[in-house]
Amino acid sequence: MQYLIKLCRAFLHGENIFIDENCDFDRLYAEAHAHNLSAVVYCVLNTAPNRDKVPQEALRRFENDFLEAVVRYDFQSRQIAEIGALCEKAGIRYVFFKGAMLRDLFPVPEARAMGDVDILIDHDSRNSFKNLLCENGFVCEASNGNVYEYMKDKLLCEAHTRIISGKIGENDLESAFADAIEYAAFEGCRGTLDDNYHFAYLMAHTAHHFWFYGAGVKLILDLAVMLKKCDIDIDKVFEILDGAGLRQFGEVILTVTHKWFGCGRDFGADTQKTEEFILSYGAFGNSGRNKAAVVMRKDIENGGSGGSLGAKLRLLFPSYEKMRNIPYISFIEGRRYLVPAAWVYRIYYNYKNRRAFVHSATAALSSDETKQEAQQELHFFKEIGLL
Repeated sequence: MQYLIKLCRAFLHGENIFIDENCDFDRLYAEAHAHNLSAVVYCVLNTAPNRDKVPQEALRRFENDFLEAVVRYDFQSRQIAEIGALCEKAGIRYVFFKGAMLRDLFPVPEARAMGDVDILIDHDSRNSFKNLLCENGFVCEASNGNVYEYMKDKLLCEAHTRIISGKIGENDLESAFADAIEYAAFEGCRGTLDDNYHFAYLMAHTAHHFWFYGAGVKLILDLAVMLKKCDIDIDKVFEILDGAGLRQFGEVILTVTHKWFGCGRDFGADTQKTEEFILSYGAFGNSGRNKAAVVMRKDIENGGSGGSLGAKLRLLFPSYEKMRNIPYISFIEGRRYLVPAAWVYRIYYNYKNRRAFVHSATAALSSDETKQEAQQELHFFKEIGLL
C-alpha cells in the first residue's frame, strides 16, 4: 500500500519515477482498483523511464481502467454541460461540487474517478429542478430527504438541497453546513463554492465516510490536490470545522495528507491507526470490511449494549430519523405514522436486493471477535475526535 501512495504522490507532483521492477503488479492493481486509483497509477506507469519493464499484461489492466475512465469522463462532462444549460435557461441556481469540481484540478482530469455527478440547488428549487430534468429525459430514481437521484443514459446525478446529511456522534454536520449554497460565488445561475469552504466540506465528507464504513486513499488525494492547486487558508478551514466539531479529526487527516503527499500542514498527530484504517477497506470501506462490527459499533454509539439480539432488532427496525433519508423509502418523508409499513418494505427490499450484505452484517453479530472489533473501532473514533 505504501507503494500505491508513492505512485499517487508522483502523479500529483508530475514526477517521472523509475518503477520498481520487483513490484507485485497483481497486488498493486488490486489495491489501486479497490481505491478507485488504477487510472491514476496508469498515468505514472505509462510515463516511467523504465515503462518497458512493467509486464505487458499488468500494464494492459491499468490501461483498460484508464480508457474506461476517459470514456466516463466524456459522458459525465456532457451531462454536466446539459444540466448546467437547462438550469441557466430555467433560472435555477446550481453549484457542482466534489468530483465534478475536483477532477479539473487533477494533473490528468480523466484519471479522477467519479461515480456520479453531485449538484447543490436551493431547497425552494427542488420541484422545479425535478420537473426540468424529467421533461428532458432524466428519470427520478429517488425523491426523499435532502438528495434526489436522477438517471439518464446510465449516469447518475445526485441533486442536494443540503451538502451533507445527519450527525456523527453529537456533531451535527447537517446544521453546520446547512447554508452551503450561500458560500458560492455566482456567474449567472452557476455557482462555485469558496475554496476554503469546499475544502472544509471535503474534510467533513471524509469524516462522514469514516463513520459509516470507511474512506480510502482517493479522498486524501482529493485534499492534497486542492492544497496544491488552490489557495487554501488552513486557519479559515478550521474555523469552519470548529462549527462541525471536527477540529481534532481535521488535524489528524491533514497530518496524514502532509505525510503522504507533502501538502498542507503537519499537526504532529499520531496517525498510525488512521493510516491503517484508510488503507484497509478500499475507496469507501466496502472491501474486506467486517460489516457486523460496523453494525455493532453504531448500536453502541446509539446507546445500545452491543448485545447481538438488541443490535439485530435495531438493524431490522430503525427509527424514523434514520429511515427518512434512505432513498428507496421515499414514501415515509413527513409521515411518521408509516414507520411500521416502512419497516416491512425495508425488510422486503433488503431481502430482494441486498441479501448478501444483510447476511454478512448479521451473521457474525454474536461473535466475541465482532464485539471486540466494534469496541476497538469505537475507541479509535473517540481518539480522532469523531465521537
